[in-house]
Parts: sequence; C-alpha cells; structure tokens
Amino acid sequence: MIKPREQHGLSAFSLKVIACVLMFIDHFGFMICPKIIAFRVIGRLAFPIFAYFIAEGCRYTKNKLNRFLSVFILGVICEVIYVIFNDKYYGNILLTFSFSITLIYLLSAVKGAYIKSIAKGILMTLIFALSITVTALYCHFFGVDYGFFGVLTPMFVLLLDDIPKVSEKLYSKIERKYVSLAMLSVGLVLLSFLSKVPPYEIVSVLAVLFLLFYNGERGKYKFKYGFYLFYPLHLLLLEGIAFAMSIY
Repeated sequence: MIKPREQHGLSAFSLKVIACVLMFIDHFGFMICPKIIAFRVIGRLAFPIFAYFIAEGCRYTKNKLNRFLSVFILGVICEVIYVIFNDKYYGNILLTFSFSITLIYLLSAVKGAYIKSIAKGILMTLIFALSITVTALYCHFFGVDYGFFGVLTPMFVLLLDDIPKVSEKLYSKIERKYVSLAMLSVGLVLLSFLSKVPPYEIVSVLAVLFLLFYNGERGKYKFKYGFYLFYPLHLLLLEGIAFAMSIY
C-alpha cells in the first residue's frame, strides 16, 4: 500500500499561529513593557506573515465580498473598543488590510479588463488610480496601522501574479512562491524606509525566512475566523492587564 506523500514545511495554520505569538509579544511590549525594545523588535516579524496570507486569501477566495466584510467589520469593532479604552482613533491593522483587500481586487479587475478590451482596461485603471489616491489621502489625514505602504505590502505579493500567462517558461524555473516572497521583501523594504515606522522595522524582512518553509497547505485545523478574533481578544486581555497594573 502506497502511503501519501508527507508534506514537509509549515502549513498556513502553523505560520498564522507563529504570527499570533509574535503579535502578542509585540503588543505586550507596547502596552505593558514599553521600555523593553526587544519585544517590539521581535514583534516586527508578525506583520509580513499576516500580509502574505491576506494576499494568499485574495488569490484563492471565491467569495470576495465576504472576505472583505469579515476583515472590515471586525476592524471597525476593534476600533470602537480601542476608542472606548483610549479615547482616540488608532486605525488598527484590520482596517489596513481592508484597504489592501479592496486594492488587490481592483488591481485584479484592471488586469482582467484589459483582456476583454482596451477601453474597459483604461476605465478600470482610472478607477484603480482614484482608489489608490483616496487610500493615500485617508492614510495621510486619518492614519492606519503601518500607513499607506502597509496597505500596499500585501499587494506586492500578487503584483507579478500574471507572469505565467506571459511567460510559462519563466515560471518553470522560478516558482510562484519565491516570486511572491521576493516581491513581499521589496514591499517591506519600502515600508521600512518610506513610512513613519520604528527604525528597526527593517527586521520585518526576516519574516520571509519563516514563509520560505510554507508548504502551500492549509493545515489540519482551519480556525479561519479564530485568527481574526484573536486580534481583539488579545488586545482586550492586554488592556485588562495594563488597567490592573495601573491600579496596583
């Protein structure tokens, strides 16, 4: 009896768990131990992993509207919680990724429109350009976590996705994953040097080393909405700890 081939490497589930742990360390340092920079440095590795899987989700999801609404609505809920505790707007990471998802879908529509006709392609390009402009203005005047280049980072993962249609020969030598990770690295470098982020943000590029072990599998456990819910729940926990510490 032939045994099924074992999948080596890390599944999407495993990588997301790693990203959650890294994010918890980052926010623990920010909210509980702000003087210990090491927590924040380690936490820089979380964002690229989440950004990569936001892009992966956009690449394979069948229900685009449902995916956008899941991230956006939870982002709004998290923002309300943050305002209640801190009495100010923050622009949490889920709102950042909501913009990312919107722009990724619009960019995909632009690519598809040109296949149908040049006129439709030009129209979609204008709509995409307007959306980029509105997003940049929103990030400038109101702000979101990781800023405008944080919004663009997941887009970099999919930027060259249509290369196989142009040159199958190229992709026979360079696997899609490595092209995506190379483009993610470019996005992270731009984020590190062109955005208002901590000077140690460049450490985030090292997260690509984790993603190199991604085996393309979802993993044994899906836990789809669990990772979205982890964000507000862990913030509530840390807010509670910070509040308790301020009392005692």
